[in-house]
Amino acid sequence: MESVRTAASSKFYLDGFDHMRKYALTLTCTACVFGAFGVFCRWIQGMTAFEENGLYKPGNVWGIILILLYIAAFAALVGFVLFFKKRQKLASPPEFGLAIAGDRRWALIVALATTLIMAAGCVMLLVTAGEEQLASLLRLLALLGVLCAAGFMGLAGSINKSSPRGSALEVGLCLASALPVAFCCFWLVVSYRQDAATSVVWNYAPEIIALASSLLAFYYVAGHAYGRPRPFAAIFFCEFGSFSCFVTLPDGRLLALQIMFFAVAVMQLYFGLLLTANLRPMEEIGERFPGALEAEGLVEPEEPGEDAADEPELEDMGGDTGGEEDFVEVTEQYLGEEDGKSAENGPEQKN
Repeated sequence: MESVRTAASSKFYLDGFDHMRKYALTLTCTACVFGAFGVFCRWIQGMTAFEENGLYKPGNVWGIILILLYIAAFAALVGFVLFFKKRQKLASPPEFGLAIAGDRRWALIVALATTLIMAAGCVMLLVTAGEEQLASLLRLLALLGVLCAAGFMGLAGSINKSSPRGSALEVGLCLASALPVAFCCFWLVVSYRQDAATSVVWNYAPEIIALASSLLAFYYVAGHAYGRPRPFAAIFFCEFGSFSCFVTLPDGRLLALQIMFFAVAVMQLYFGLLLTANLRPMEEIGERFPGALEAEGLVEPEEPGEDAADEPELEDMGGDTGGEEDFVEVTEQYLGEEDGKSAENGPEQKN
């Protein structure tokens, strides 16, 4: 029965809604175009904006253009996401394998190629890190990069597969989705250690932005696996993170790290494209997956209304509703008579 449901669900998301595929391609191409302009601006900035001693030339026009490019990319991607969420009123399937459904053969080919690129960069980093100042941290980063590549391939392997709550596949997806997050966190630490003594912000700011955006992208992608999907945040940070990674490619660093940045950018484009292509109308998602809209935070959970009204009310057990007006004072005369009767009855009970 579960296999029939999985096949039907995957068929549903592979058929129809061609316009969502067009939207997904448009969004992905937009991020790539911004990334291409970012690579060019960063390359020109590196040649013209720095003195021979490494200091930055204040007011360099290419630095201003790059800042404006960041703002334009941010605004454009936010516009796409708001269009999907507010105007089109779309939602995502709650199960990760259905949220990234697509042509399994081509999707796995692209995922495998990306995984191999990432693994190649990690192997190169293991070989070339010995001459660097933070060689031990870079080697550890390379090992985490291999795990990140394995986690990415594990997530991609779940395409078109249903992952019910408590299933072995869901547990595997939770583990796989946590590996890229851990990798980005450690890379942020390594980047901070490398640039801790650098006073020129432009030397490290694009790299920090790229790693932070990638971290948030993988974090929100992992939300699907953990049953807390936030598809629009995942789509935005995947596209913005890939753009930011492209911007850092002209920087001077080890070739292995350049390859790893490129692979991380492609990973985010992969998830952003498939998540966008599988968005569907909220009503349809709500009918096919009960509770999905509440999990995504698109609607408020239903509060008990009629059921609470039908419950019988507790009977009043004699609470004081009259206040001081109905208060009856017990006089001393009454208390004296009661004490006398008790004294008379006492000896009789003893006899």
